[in-house]
Amino acid sequence: MRKRFDSHKCLDVKPWVIAAINNESRYPSDQLWKKEPTAEYVHKERLRRIKFLRKHGVTNPQAQTVVDRLETCEPTQRCSSGACPECGRLLQRWFVRRSRKFIAEHIDKKELQLVALSIVPHDPMVQPGQLHTIDIVNLQRRLKYALDAAAVGIALGGIDFSFNQDREGKYQPLWSPHFYLITSAENKKTLRKKLLRIYRKSEEVCRPVKIPSFENIARRRSYAFKMNFGRRIGYDDIKIKMEKFENVVTPARTNCELQNESNYLVTSTKLGLLTV
Repeated sequence: MRKRFDSHKCLDVKPWVIAAINNESRYPSDQLWKKEPTAEYVHKERLRRIKFLRKHGVTNPQAQTVVDRLETCEPTQRCSSGACPECGRLLQRWFVRRSRKFIAEHIDKKELQLVALSIVPHDPMVQPGQLHTIDIVNLQRRLKYALDAAAVGIALGGIDFSFNQDREGKYQPLWSPHFYLITSAENKKTLRKKLLRIYRKSEEVCRPVKIPSFENIARRRSYAFKMNFGRRIGYDDIKIKMEKFENVVTPARTNCELQNESNYLVTSTKLGLLTV
């Protein structure tokens, strides 16, 4: 008999994450936004990741640990792993469903513009195999300081990571954090200038701050809580996201790196309600 996983005994998962996944599991799995992955797709993706990681588990004990966790995931008892696409989908849907009202009541003000903050700090950036060394708590602390300096009162969103390379080899491949936050601003240009004093342009980051307008719809809210992290190739200051499977750093591998430290799971660190 396959061993059942008790998420309540797992110290690497926050209680609110477990509660959120269990709560969303009670809702119908109907699509909430266009191009949302279906329940059938993420189930097949979980099996694909198990196969991928089992292949590398022979020489990588961390990969086998993730396999053991993913194999226990069931509709009535979720594994809550950051590497699990089924749990990730449920958590993202929970965020999309719950954040609509919060944004409408606390962020979207008539006298202000509803915007998204897309921030890519040049520090910290880490080399392949070192993703687990990033201090998420310190990263969030520094972000709060920057928002305070820019007079951002409240923001909702998360942190994701991309694997960046330059096509011409201008810099070594690296993991780069990316903040995507929903907030409101009196003037987008003024806010951008304030943030650019803190988040400077570098060789690796050509556009550290972007502030597009935001619409409180499911598709836009889902982007603030992404579950798939891809590879980006820089070419003449243009970031091209590679879509072919062989050119993508799979989420399974991404989360395998995170698993090198038992308390680093995407599902336990990604969401942040930031008030300053």
